[in-house]
Amino acid sequence: MEHRLAELLDAHGPGLHALLLRITLRRDVAAELFQELFARLAGSNGFASADDYPAFAYRTAINLAHDWRRRRRRTPATRPLPDELPESRLPIEALDREELALVLDAVARLNQPARDAICLRYLQQMSYAEIAGVIGRSAHQARALCYAGIVRVRRTLSEEGRVNRVIPRRG
Repeated sequence: MEHRLAELLDAHGPGLHALLLRITLRRDVAAELFQELFARLAGSNGFASADDYPAFAYRTAINLAHDWRRRRRRTPATRPLPDELPESRLPIEALDREELALVLDAVARLNQPARDAICLRYLQQMSYAEIAGVIGRSAHQARALCYAGIVRVRRTLSEEGRVNRVIPRRG
């Protein structure tokens, strides 16, 4: 188990931490959740028996971060977005903090496979084939989950009167 955790930390630690930071938008919380993630994985029978333990770790990280966001939903943000986000092709700077929080809250309301697929695709920039390996589906199913999830996020934001500003449709 210790070997598996050390290998996970070496190979996927930066990516897991970056994912936590992109979902929470707070460096201090991401660091705490990163530690909690490895503590949970160390005591997890599911992690110990998982064939694809990095996939198990990514799903657990997504769940931890969204659970944290759910607990804070009613608490207004008091800290600014971290100065630097990990390098990414994601144009996260194009959204302001309030818009990003709205999108992440809408994503958190999705069912688990869609939520995981969207987080891995749009926050981690994984390919559909990589996502398929993590969520245990085909690449086609991963792409369909992302599409359906984005449609639901747009619908949720539309009902709140925010969709066109936050997630513009491609034309």
